[in-house]
Amino acid sequence: MELLDQKRELRREILAQRASVSPEERQARSEQMCRHLLSFDRLRRCRTVMAYYPFREELDIVPFLDKALERGQEIWLPLTLPAERRIVPYIYTGPDMLKRGTYGILEPDPGLAAEGKAEDLDAVLVPGVAFDRRGGRMGYGAGYYDRFLSSLPHRPLLIGCSFDLQVQKAVPMEPHDISLDFLATESGIRETGQPDLS
Repeated sequence: MELLDQKRELRREILAQRASVSPEERQARSEQMCRHLLSFDRLRRCRTVMAYYPFREELDIVPFLDKALERGQEIWLPLTLPAERRIVPYIYTGPDMLKRGTYGILEPDPGLAAEGKAEDLDAVLVPGVAFDRRGGRMGYGAGYYDRFLSSLPHRPLLIGCSFDLQVQKAVPMEPHDISLDFLATESGIRETGQPDLS
């Protein structure tokens, strides 16, 4: 099977599994993952963190966003520019500065937010469809995050955020795909590239 076909099939399977999680279970698992993120020392020491606003059945990291802001961290959220096939980060100050974006995702309104400076970025919480313990990630297929991360002047701390059910033994990777440093799920946070003891 061709790599693109493998990705398409895996994406379909994982999204169907994720959609089958009940709203109550999704909330409980999301709260667990947010607690792990908030207590993760490496992330706590980061001054500037780019995150994302959850969409559809994605794990809800809004509790993390709120608490991180409370403790003085600067949070950025991405604005998607489909015509340019890129994302631009803006400083998040609360839900009042969000608008519905191209894909129906709540995104920063450029008229109400300041753009983040790439050189200041310390960490990125990366969403996706599937992940593996080696640091592999498969997104939704448009390549926005890989382009954004490869354009940065330095490599920030990269943490994939997902439900356990999205973690696979191996995710099909292409040469331009960027590997992650840590994977955060409702079970905890583990460094990628470590032996899988499960």
